[in-house]
Amino acid sequence: MSNNPNLIPRSFFFTDPAAISQSAEQSFGPLSENQFRITAKFSVANPALAFAVCTGTVLVQPQTMDSSRVNLILSPFKQPIQGLNIRYFVYRGLQLSDFFSNGLVTPASSSSSDLINKINAEFSSYYSRLSPDAALPEFKATFIGYDPEKQIDSTLLSDLFFKRSTLTGSGSNNDEAVPFELPLITAGASLGNFKPGECGFEVVLAYGDYSLPEPNNEFRFDLAYARASEKIIDLSAIANTFKKKQTREQIFQFLDPAAYFGFHSNIGGEVTVSSDGVKVKKTGQAVYNEVIQNFRTKNNLYLYIRSDRSRSYNFYENYGISDTDDHSMLWGYTETGLTPGIYGNRAWPLLIDNSAQAHNNSINRIYLQLVTDNNNNAMLYGQAAQIENAQGNNFCGAEQLRQSDNSGNPTGNITRSVILMNPNVGPDGAKLNIGTFNILLYQGVLYDYQQDERNNSPSQPSPLDDLFELINASLLFKTTDDRQYSVITNQKIRLVNHYDSNTQTQYGISAVQTVIVDDLAANTTTPALGRVTYMTDTVEVLNNAVSLTGSLTADTQSSPALSGSVSGKQSYQLPAPFYYALSPFTDNGQLINGLLIKTTDGSVPGKMILGLTRAENDLLKTLVSDSGLAKAQLILTDVLGNDDQFVSMENIRYKKYLAGISGETSSGELKAVPAAEPLSIYSLDKKCFFSADFAAQINQEPITSLSLDLEISL
Repeated sequence: MSNNPNLIPRSFFFTDPAAISQSAEQSFGPLSENQFRITAKFSVANPALAFAVCTGTVLVQPQTMDSSRVNLILSPFKQPIQGLNIRYFVYRGLQLSDFFSNGLVTPASSSSSDLINKINAEFSSYYSRLSPDAALPEFKATFIGYDPEKQIDSTLLSDLFFKRSTLTGSGSNNDEAVPFELPLITAGASLGNFKPGECGFEVVLAYGDYSLPEPNNEFRFDLAYARASEKIIDLSAIANTFKKKQTREQIFQFLDPAAYFGFHSNIGGEVTVSSDGVKVKKTGQAVYNEVIQNFRTKNNLYLYIRSDRSRSYNFYENYGISDTDDHSMLWGYTETGLTPGIYGNRAWPLLIDNSAQAHNNSINRIYLQLVTDNNNNAMLYGQAAQIENAQGNNFCGAEQLRQSDNSGNPTGNITRSVILMNPNVGPDGAKLNIGTFNILLYQGVLYDYQQDERNNSPSQPSPLDDLFELINASLLFKTTDDRQYSVITNQKIRLVNHYDSNTQTQYGISAVQTVIVDDLAANTTTPALGRVTYMTDTVEVLNNAVSLTGSLTADTQSSPALSGSVSGKQSYQLPAPFYYALSPFTDNGQLINGLLIKTTDGSVPGKMILGLTRAENDLLKTLVSDSGLAKAQLILTDVLGNDDQFVSMENIRYKKYLAGISGETSSGELKAVPAAEPLSIYSLDKKCFFSADFAAQINQEPITSLSLDLEISL
């Protein structure tokens, strides 16, 4: 069985599995309500070679607690699990002498690691070509980014991994800022030895290629983090209760190494181990028996559930079974054996299951029933999970989730059972999980903004309101000061329900990433108009097999995520087969250049777009800054409400919205705030949303192929 057909993991194990041992106190996970260990510590009796889990870029830093040790951070160049991006693999406790001596890189030798031999060869080759007759200069540790005296603890890792090398000053030795290049190493290459004693390893998930103004609630990946001997998320010094709750959300970015490598036991996955110089691929139960066997958490299933506004399930306390019952779910190992439970472990937002199950099957099943208000936008997706009774492609829509009587009327506020399947080991009657993780995305209850400055009363968000955040984010990549084109990718998956409330028709559900493009509009007067385009990129789609033409289909088109690419071009254009079609209409005497998203091949677009001018987006950025709200997101207020539409003098139906933001107050309330100056947004198809000034600079694009357009606008 496979957790997800798109997630086929291929990794090298980070050391010799037989060389490590782990106690319960060293294990990944919650220690108390205030402490969560994100470093999986372990012990080695003798030097144990470390290996690159995947091909990537390497940064080496001194370890704060032991001057004879260093830590190594591997940033993947090629992802080991396509569709579940890793930001860093962190190796803690390697021998300093394997890398440096007296400020110089250790020379190449038969006993040196693959990393050291590779960079020495490259260094020698470079200077031999540059000055064939000159002696090689000293290979300083600073040349590969190891410069503890000048690199302060508060420096962000991203500043080093995304740095453009520069040289400043007069050129003298005392006035020279030495440029560096972080080494690139291939998967499975040896890096150096873990020093005997206690060491550590971490797996960090990627959220995207952006940074947010500080302070913020995201985990801070700086050199202080990189240099520590271990890392624990500690809330003891935080007095504000809601601040603690926000900080607990950081654990979604970290995986137990035992669960990460155990995840490879699914069909199609493999872990390559190296022992005594021999590399062997391990699959299936061999991953359990010969790779993660020495982890104390080798039987842990970690269940992460993301919900409203990409927060954890029941973060906003709107998923209680009843007003008098704090339980937020039912949980069990058989359909009839479910009991009430609370989503969390010692107040941390995840569930950990390691119980033996009494059956003789090759997989373990967990039955979940979640809280729902039976709204038509309810949906669930297994981003990294296998849902046995999914409607399709690991999705469950509102009808699939809803319990109903024979007439189809909803019964109760609990979903039908959702069945998760994971590999197991052990004798019949005592089947244990192979360590792994599941990630679910679920939206089942329409939430309210407790404070709403738009109308001074609680109100519910529209489906679009859960999509676009990072309004005030900055690109991580260093670019020239005069750049006019940049892209920010948010890799947190969101769900989009393509439901037409007017016709009560379900066209499908999409799992999407979001992208923000900042560019200059083409064909405009000088100076060119700056614009910001928020858009979705489809990762996976559920189509309704019984719906008629116009539904989302298996070949629904969406471009791949742009992953922060920076181009010398000034203007972004939709990738094939997408294009803007124009349908001008009049609103209050103003001619609006109406936009629709179309495809040249006639497929139904899976993309959603919101277009603003840069000046309009700056108003929202200022609003985020002035409001003081955490986790701010862009929201649209329907001017008419109730899905009513305007009809223009040209007989064109359109929706009109006012843009604003929503976010969290320090006391934990959700607050909606309108823009200081009314900012009108229009839509003709509920896929493309645009301001009048953004749409004005869009020209009719040529159609390179013609086909019958069967789309039914939502």
